[in-house]
Amino acid sequence: MSAWDPTARPPSRSRSVWLIVGGLALAVLALHMATNGLYGFHRDELYYLDSARHLAWGFVDYPPLTPAIARLSEFLFGTSVWGLRLWPSLAGSVLIVLAALIARELGGGRNARILAAIGAAASPVLLGANWLFETVTFDQLMWMVCFWVTARLLRTGDRRLWLILGVALGIGLETKYTIVALLIGLAVGTIVTPLRRHLRTSWPWLGLAIALVIVLPNVIWQVANGWPSVAYGFNHHAAQADDFAPLTFLSDQIALIGPIAIPIWLVGLCRLLTGSARALGVAALVIFVIFLVAGKGYYIGPLHPLLVTAGACAIEAWTRQRAHWLRPATAIAVVIQAVVLLPIAMPLLPEAVMARSMLPSIRTDFADTVGWRDLVAQVDAVYKRVPVSERSTTVIVTNNYGEAGAINTYGSSLGLPTAVSGELSYYYWRPYQLGGPVIGVGLDAAFLATLFYDCSTVATISNPYGLQNQESGAPIVVCVRPTTSLDQLWPRLKSFQ
Repeated sequence: MSAWDPTARPPSRSRSVWLIVGGLALAVLALHMATNGLYGFHRDELYYLDSARHLAWGFVDYPPLTPAIARLSEFLFGTSVWGLRLWPSLAGSVLIVLAALIARELGGGRNARILAAIGAAASPVLLGANWLFETVTFDQLMWMVCFWVTARLLRTGDRRLWLILGVALGIGLETKYTIVALLIGLAVGTIVTPLRRHLRTSWPWLGLAIALVIVLPNVIWQVANGWPSVAYGFNHHAAQADDFAPLTFLSDQIALIGPIAIPIWLVGLCRLLTGSARALGVAALVIFVIFLVAGKGYYIGPLHPLLVTAGACAIEAWTRQRAHWLRPATAIAVVIQAVVLLPIAMPLLPEAVMARSMLPSIRTDFADTVGWRDLVAQVDAVYKRVPVSERSTTVIVTNNYGEAGAINTYGSSLGLPTAVSGELSYYYWRPYQLGGPVIGVGLDAAFLATLFYDCSTVATISNPYGLQNQESGAPIVVCVRPTTSLDQLWPRLKSFQ
């Protein structure tokens, strides 16, 4: 692998290269736009929509930026599946361009930039994340912006870039808390490499100050509410210990990176660790170890396009004088891998076909888009049985945020009251009163009987495909009235897992 001179100017910008990169980004965007409306809202998307109706500087399990985007989406497109998913689709297309820009900063020429863009466009983890409206996509975007700014800082030595990096990290902290791992990785990478000389200047510290100012409103919200996100983090880790196991983490990477891209990924890591951009390599290694020990497999999704991009630069350098066939062969292999994994990564089949296939058991995200309107219709049928004189005091209490989000998204047109729940941020959106009938959705009748009088199961949730997802088979229970006051009852419904 050839040495990389950080003082050298990057290869000249070729118009044809950027036309190809732009074409790839538009092609992926078109693919997302063509498929985004095939399936209904995912349970997480319903949660973000409800969070958008309760905008605040913080939420139990994520910062405020994603709900703010959901609020903007509702303003522009209404309650539209396609409209909401347009935002992650746009972000995914930008990721492709950023991969090529990072390749340029790492000294990559025409072939490296194109291969980096192909790697990002065909990445299973990016394709799989960017069709859903979740924090994950916007988190990936901010990580890639940080990698790009850091690569440019390493190449040019322009210390003013620390300020831009601070802005990107601050926005990232308002997007998803896992970016703290990136902050730690960059800190270690700076300290153990020649980049530490910048620490003697004010620029890195000003950048850090900017990041802290941006995230300060969320910190104030956390303090005011007793640090719920910290409690959630510990509870969630304990409740899903198997998902955080190192072997599970490593096996997940086979599908997330793809078996063909793994060698490119490893070559890219070696290039970063042994070249002049080793601050990025050290950061990548630290991030990998952090998530290996205390993270889920998809947490390092933003790391994959960086390392595949570095691998593309290494392949280009190695094949300048030999094995020219390796460049197109690598690109073709990565594309073939994406085509094979595409039915798992993205919604391609009609909902009815998907629901009756093996796909929902392979990827639960697909199963979590099915049956929400049916659930709301079944709850509405139960609500209509409540005497008219008691409907104004009836409260719908759900087991989880998906059920509450579905009722609040689709139920208002049917005349259903706002659903409440004790799960996550819904705990802070408690009802104003709780003294009449209660319809429990997804909650066990025996549990409800400890809180309310005369509880009986009146229906069971189903969907038209018989798909076994989290809601299928859950009970709908009607209770007469609570056994105690709202202040005493509500904490017993609290769930921060």
